[in-house]
Amino acid sequence: MLRVVGIVALFVLAACDQTTAKVGPSPSPVLAQGSWTQNLTLTGELPGRITSIVADQGTQQTFCSGAKARNGETWASTFYTTVDASGSEWQLSINVENFRGPGTYANRDVQISLQAPDNSRAWLNQGADASAHLAADKVTFTIDRSMQSGTMDAALTSAATGKRGAERIAGAWNCRG
Repeated sequence: MLRVVGIVALFVLAACDQTTAKVGPSPSPVLAQGSWTQNLTLTGELPGRITSIVADQGTQQTFCSGAKARNGETWASTFYTTVDASGSEWQLSINVENFRGPGTYANRDVQISLQAPDNSRAWLNQGADASAHLAADKVTFTIDRSMQSGTMDAALTSAATGKRGAERIAGAWNCRG
């Protein structure tokens, strides 16, 4: 039976004039949802700890460019998590513009936001505002050699009030199982 299937496959390939196989990059391994461990402490308007992510559901999809990002591209990670015992879910998004490989990125290189999925509450790091004499929110974000973990220490501005440093996220992040 297998011999017949193989012969039929050869005829189909010959009929399509496919003489060479096209080899593409192998896909990244699929990790079980909710397996990215975190060790992030939140202080400020939303105190708590982030220790894991929640499983994908509907439009809430976890993403990490990890080792797939190349120099000059944007490295990104977005995941949903709970912060406290209430069970409320929050989205943490990290974007590194003009990715230069593993290392330390600061204020203007990184955009970090923490928000409720319905956008009712949100915090994000802001750049400097010379007209208001405000310095940029201080952010230090590191990516280790695996490009799938590192540390962060980020002061974030409240989107609702504009209060600088209203939230702070510090600790170790990870976007792998």
